[in-house]
Amino acid sequence: MFNKREVLEGLRQWQPRILCVDSHASATYSFYLLRRGGYHVDSASFLCDALELIQKSRYDVFLINDELARAGKELLAKIREAAGSTPIVYYSTVIYPFSPRSADQSGRTPETPVAVTEAALAIARALGEVKNAMIASTCAA
Repeated sequence: MFNKREVLEGLRQWQPRILCVDSHASATYSFYLLRRGGYHVDSASFLCDALELIQKSRYDVFLINDELARAGKELLAKIREAAGSTPIVYYSTVIYPFSPRSADQSGRTPETPVAVTEAALAIARALGEVKNAMIASTCAA
């Protein structure tokens, strides 16, 4: 059993693992921003490749291009199932400054993706929720 101090020290040294799923060349911008933010980033160009990686490795957050997600609904359902409680953030590399913003900018669904420039913030929020759950489960034990 771990004590609270060991868990908190482990969280300080934790390098979150992100799987970014995007078939666009502009995804390299997302990778750059996330790696610069200290995240370990793996990538997949297709949902089927992402599913394979999810089954082989552990990730803390999945970042999925909304266009890819909307095009592959059956595979997306399999990814959601394989992800379990791991947060999924959807983002868009296409931003129209003149289009109205949705009230929900969480990136939790393909219908309300965050802008690529805000993906790192959405991931930080999702990771905050993951950390809080880890701490809560440790303190309860």
